[in-house]
Amino acid sequence: MLKIVIADDEFPSRQELRALLETNSNLEIIAECEHGEAVLDYFSNNTADAVFLDIEMPVLDGLAVGEKLKTLPNPPKIIFSTGFDQFAVRAFELEAFDYILKPYTKTRLQATVIKLQKVLQNQSQQQLPSRCNFPIKLSIWNNNKLLVFNPKEEIYLIKTDTSKKILIYTNKGILESNLPLKTLKEKLRPCGFLRTHKSYIVNMNKVREIIPWFNDTYILTVENCLEKEIPVSRHFIQSFKTFLNL
Repeated sequence: MLKIVIADDEFPSRQELRALLETNSNLEIIAECEHGEAVLDYFSNNTADAVFLDIEMPVLDGLAVGEKLKTLPNPPKIIFSTGFDQFAVRAFELEAFDYILKPYTKTRLQATVIKLQKVLQNQSQQQLPSRCNFPIKLSIWNNNKLLVFNPKEEIYLIKTDTSKKILIYTNKGILESNLPLKTLKEKLRPCGFLRTHKSYIVNMNKVREIIPWFNDTYILTVENCLEKEIPVSRHFIQSFKTFLNL
């Protein structure tokens, strides 16, 4: 069931939106906020799937609230609601999920909710489990023979070197693969492998140290791995934090 927060400084608008949304039985309104600071206070200790966020509110306007929400480890989907269209460009610069003009219509809200359900369902299916739920093997050719690995236990790291070779760090040494990094990432996802950088995939089961670095990045050290100081780049920081529940 979708968990929704409504934020609007006008009580009648909140009631109208609640009434229209609650016609969907797969949705629950878990909180109402009447100004921007109240929204931030709520999300400082709680989570939700989405927030319907009015733009023109006292104390702190919806755009400022949206900017702050995007910095949370697990931000809600932001659906801006307003009677004016001039804020649309700024809203989508904040990667808003949707932008709905008042007055509300049932059809328009239903379309947003259906889209929200589909996106969240897809994200849920793509979440990275920390353990293998079924045996996965990875085979790598080396010296005219095929070596078979249990990735969770025997593979530590995969990287692309400066010559674009795909190198796999294993308990049998560093081996070269013909498979692209993207294919390896998808194949090894169920075993807890995570893309941390455009050139790195890491076995998170083997990570032993997470060291904060500059500009909200991290450096990792991995058990039994010859590669030192494995980077977590800003592009992959959100999935990294989500994986670790940071």
